[in-house]
Amino acid sequence: MAKSYAETDRRIIGEAYGGGETLENVTILCDDYDSRWPGSGDDKASCEYMAGKLEGYGLENVHLEKFTIPGWKRGPAKITVLEPRRKEIPCIGLPMTADGTVEAELVDLGEGAVDVYENRRKEIEGKIVLVSSAQPPTMARYLHRSERYQRSVMAGAAGWIFMTHYPAYGPPTGGISPIIPGVGVSYEDGAYLARVLHRKGRVKLRLEVDCKNLQVDTWNVVADLPGKKEGETVVYGAHYEGHDIAVGALDDATGAAVVMETARILAKEKQMKRGMRFLLFGAEEIGLYGSRAYVRDHPEDVANTRFMMNFDAAGRYGKQGFLLHGWPQLEPFFKKITSAIGPDIPLWQGVSPYSDHWPFFLKGVPTAGMGDPEENKRLGGRGFGHTSYDTVDKVNLRAMRECAANAGIAAVRIADADDWPVTLRPQKEVEAFVPAQGFKETVELGEKLKAYLNKKRKTLKPETRDYLDRLTGGWDEVI
Repeated sequence: MAKSYAETDRRIIGEAYGGGETLENVTILCDDYDSRWPGSGDDKASCEYMAGKLEGYGLENVHLEKFTIPGWKRGPAKITVLEPRRKEIPCIGLPMTADGTVEAELVDLGEGAVDVYENRRKEIEGKIVLVSSAQPPTMARYLHRSERYQRSVMAGAAGWIFMTHYPAYGPPTGGISPIIPGVGVSYEDGAYLARVLHRKGRVKLRLEVDCKNLQVDTWNVVADLPGKKEGETVVYGAHYEGHDIAVGALDDATGAAVVMETARILAKEKQMKRGMRFLLFGAEEIGLYGSRAYVRDHPEDVANTRFMMNFDAAGRYGKQGFLLHGWPQLEPFFKKITSAIGPDIPLWQGVSPYSDHWPFFLKGVPTAGMGDPEENKRLGGRGFGHTSYDTVDKVNLRAMRECAANAGIAAVRIADADDWPVTLRPQKEVEAFVPAQGFKETVELGEKLKAYLNKKRKTLKPETRDYLDRLTGGWDEVI
């Protein structure tokens, strides 16, 4: 006879909806520790706060783990239209960009689908490229900002302008690489540049970026909830930092707060059969550095991970369902979970390489995320994420409560199951699976970029050479 979780579910739901702990944690992370940007000092201070809360919730082995990464410090950035009419355009440097000044003509690549860079290489070479953040309508797979930047570099671009496709959201941010100067501009200013180029046939710009690339220390937070059995562990994780221009409330203080809330709720339950580990990652936004460091430093723990759930901006909006990362064998198991929660809870499949599940996924660990596919389609991108308007007032407490409750209900079943339907995916299957999902071009891009830069090594800036020296071309570097 199947075990009944009705009483457990009621307790979990009651805890999740009975207080405002998630919103309080989001508020404190954002109001007291700003963006928690790597190397800022607020990153470590926020980790100490989160660790203290987790200890208070009853978690064990709570500690911080330091790792060193290529960091970045912002300076002023400026676009000046030189021709056909002089005009200043507000902009912000994109994290990890190279500094420098470029004077060149503008080329508008629209959404920058992958075929445009080779097709228009002669136009792009030596020019400043304008690319929209909108998803190219001709592409089925998601096209990330970093891929558009790197393809622009390899087509010979001298500078790069990233234009948000959301009106009235201001300039977007997001990590790139220290190769050519790159900035973000608002929809309105990007539309102006594209419009003038279309009307006049030629626009000449001066792009100036002042910044510093440097090594910094930052931290992960680790906390355990022991189980009755030794061996396999269930991992719930999220990154805690936002971008330096904003407090990162939606992306990803909400995810960190949901992980903490799930830990608080489950610590009140009697021991589950298998233990859980709760991870709060640093430096996700500029290269998945926190999750990569954890996977590198904990090979035995990763090998014993039964399942990893990643909460990247989870609990923002919409229904809080489960996104399985290419594990159809888990659908029957999760259908029982969604049926227990409610008939409208979404369950779907898909995977991308752009968040902290990815290093686990590459080691064969079954991974998933949470959210609502219909809401994602409606937003058509990040929404307020990666802008200065990603603030606490945008946070949805109801969605966070639902996310924590549903995640807690799932965790109990995952940890207790003796008939867990999957094991770690063998590396040969991982290597075959990733290209089959349409990411072959993406995961090979690092190797192509490395070869391209090596040919130009003598002319590269010091920060670009440093970047080249640490670039392996590995699949975990697609960000």
